[in-house]
Amino acid sequence: MGDGRVNRATTQAVTVAPGHDDVAARPRSVRAAYHVHTSFSYDSRVPPEAVLEQAVAASIDVLCVTDHDTIDGAVKLQSGRCPEVKVVVGCELTSEDGSHVIGLNLRDMIPEKELFAILEGIKLQGGLVLLPHPFRRGSGIFRSDARRPDQLVKDVLTYVDIVECFNGRDSYENNQRSYRFALTHDLPAVAGSDAHFPGEVGSVFVEYFADDFVHGVSPHRVWFPSQAPRRENPAKRKLMELYHGRKDSLPPVVTTAYRALKRWTRRDSPRTPGVSAPQYEFPVAGARHHPPG
Repeated sequence: MGDGRVNRATTQAVTVAPGHDDVAARPRSVRAAYHVHTSFSYDSRVPPEAVLEQAVAASIDVLCVTDHDTIDGAVKLQSGRCPEVKVVVGCELTSEDGSHVIGLNLRDMIPEKELFAILEGIKLQGGLVLLPHPFRRGSGIFRSDARRPDQLVKDVLTYVDIVECFNGRDSYENNQRSYRFALTHDLPAVAGSDAHFPGEVGSVFVEYFADDFVHGVSPHRVWFPSQAPRRENPAKRKLMELYHGRKDSLPPVVTTAYRALKRWTRRDSPRTPGVSAPQYEFPVAGARHHPPG
């Protein structure tokens, strides 16, 4: 997967008009799907085999399975030895304050809950640290309600290999904020579907322009359904902030009910995501990275 060397680093990203495609002028491309969940994750009901079938159908070459707080689903898929898809063992780890961090190329589960212990644990395994939806309320590591001191942000970034600029379940505003953050800090950037249903696998992916690539660093572009700015209902925002601000002191039944309500309210939402199009192109991004294991 490459030795991790790049000739230069740049914060320049090119916006690509939807529908514009010059793949014919490029070498063979590789599609990588980041941030995919299976039924081993507490919030998904999709068997690992169904995830893999959908990945094959969507022509995904590299599938990063990142279930919540377990690597069992990823390990099961990797052991299946599907020749069409390379499975990367990952995990979306939850720290003691609710922040989510993804580790890629993991060998073992990381039991730590303290944020920097998680980051250190990923590095000790030779893995990559990916920050998912960094500004999402409740679970984003740099969410507004966390009020992170500047020094803590700097300390976290010393561990970070990749930031998820575009998340299929995040808002337009948060995705744009993540995108600007990655460019400002010269961080390698990817996109993730955050898939919890089969139809979402492959709805968001990163297209690399060579077989021999480094995650988030080699020239690539993001395929993502077009989003439009939306105004959130103030009452909903207040209730969400109230829950996330006090969830550690609430009885477990409240968290269980909250997750069930979120699943139930999604039933009225369309299961089929919008049509993906090439949205952003990154010629070379990020000077600080580690080669994948």
